[in-house]
Amino acid sequence: MKQTPKMNLTRRLFLTTLFALTIAFAFNFFFLNLSDRPVMDQVLLLTFSTAALGYLIFSFLGNTAKSIHSDILLSVNKKLNGVSILSFLRENLPGILLALTFFALYTFIGLKLNSPTIDTVDNYLDADNYSWMQRISAPDGDHLEMRGPHPFAYFIFRPLGWLFNVVTRNYGLSSILINTLAGALCVFMAWLFVKRQFHEPIYALLIASLLGLCTAHIFFGSVIETYIFSAAALIGFVLVLQSQKDSSSGYLVGISLLTFGITLTNFVQNFIGFVVSLFSRSTPRSWRDFGGLIKDVFRFGALTLSFGILLSLIHAAWYPSAKLFFLLSDAQAEEEFAFSIFQQPAWRAIGRVLLLVRTVLLYTVIAPQPYVFGREVGGVFPRFNFFKIAPEVFSYSSYNGLGNLLVMAWAVLFLTASIFFLRNLIRTRKVDITFAFALSVLFNFALHLNYGYEPFLYSPDWAYALIFFVAFSLAPLARYRLFQGGLLVFLILLAYNQFQFFQFVFETVSPFIGQGG
Repeated sequence: MKQTPKMNLTRRLFLTTLFALTIAFAFNFFFLNLSDRPVMDQVLLLTFSTAALGYLIFSFLGNTAKSIHSDILLSVNKKLNGVSILSFLRENLPGILLALTFFALYTFIGLKLNSPTIDTVDNYLDADNYSWMQRISAPDGDHLEMRGPHPFAYFIFRPLGWLFNVVTRNYGLSSILINTLAGALCVFMAWLFVKRQFHEPIYALLIASLLGLCTAHIFFGSVIETYIFSAAALIGFVLVLQSQKDSSSGYLVGISLLTFGITLTNFVQNFIGFVVSLFSRSTPRSWRDFGGLIKDVFRFGALTLSFGILLSLIHAAWYPSAKLFFLLSDAQAEEEFAFSIFQQPAWRAIGRVLLLVRTVLLYTVIAPQPYVFGREVGGVFPRFNFFKIAPEVFSYSSYNGLGNLLVMAWAVLFLTASIFFLRNLIRTRKVDITFAFALSVLFNFALHLNYGYEPFLYSPDWAYALIFFVAFSLAPLARYRLFQGGLLVFLILLAYNQFQFFQFVFETVSPFIGQGG
């Protein structure tokens, strides 16, 4: 009896699932102590690992592997044949010099605020800089717990730490340099992204400088945390997305894995960008076209998640201190940072919303005057935050003098950009990457309504989207010298404001530096 294609597909799906289940059971049993875990964790381990492995095997037996492999080879061949390293450096010299300038600035600040001998976890706007310094490059740093939201972060950071330690012989300096280089890379990629889009080098320099000077990047480009690396991966994704004529490149899956491995929730922003880009390039004219787009979206998401889950499993087996994001027992630790805004008193819920609005739209770009806490929060080393909570009172960091002038100027820029964006959306009735930036900012706003103590800690996750949204929306003004001059004046004043902010931080912590705690 001749088998039909449907029977062959069903048989292949059954055999793939059976084989994936066997491999998943063996791996989890021998490397992740499956039998010693709670029943629900056992079920989740087997379900996630089988589904991820099964999908990859099933897909790679078809055309997916060939498609990704050919995409990568074709792209590499084009780059090798079409662009030399020297011509790339020559064409992008202004952006490289700008990035090096910010690298020097970030390193100067980083050497002052990151110390391998003083535990400053949570002191600098809730950053875990001391513990991440250990995780990145300390000899036994991989013994520290790696929480579930960072699925395979050790795989990303530990090789970099080892490589820099070979040169510096100082793990503290290594982690600082790795962090500041990531911040400088963000500036260079911003230059490249805007220049390629609008072919206006001066405008690209101004926007890249705005990104480098914004509070989110100048702070976390200097103070060690994961978020500047997340920002680099997110900017890298839109840069790759920009350079692709279609949305099927395996590079998009690869860089999405990097985003996912550092902080899993940021993959949502990659997904938003992919979907918006896909639909902006190919308007479906029939249900068949729409189905094809949905298939591409599903494949992109499923491939990234499947690879991400498998890498997370290997990561947890390699580093016993690492947690798995999909296990209930490991996810319980996140309850400390999560809460429901709807279960808060009215004054606190309203205060949280207003704090998030101020953080996303203002603090991300322009540094305010921070609050400083000491013994009242159970510590000696000063602790900085952009808000303060007292009984039934929610207070926010404010501006004075130059800060107020900058806030007004930024408000004009942002409101003008929003009007331009809405006008273009209504006129063309088409979405582009600018729409994805707006959605990414909104996603982060919704996420952090219910997650995180100091929302500024997460600001690099949306700073790039906020600034690119303004840059792309105001693109019609990019060639006007008056607009460029105004933006340059804004950047000069912003730089001075940020200098005052860091001068205050330096003066506040200087009596405690060298005391060892």
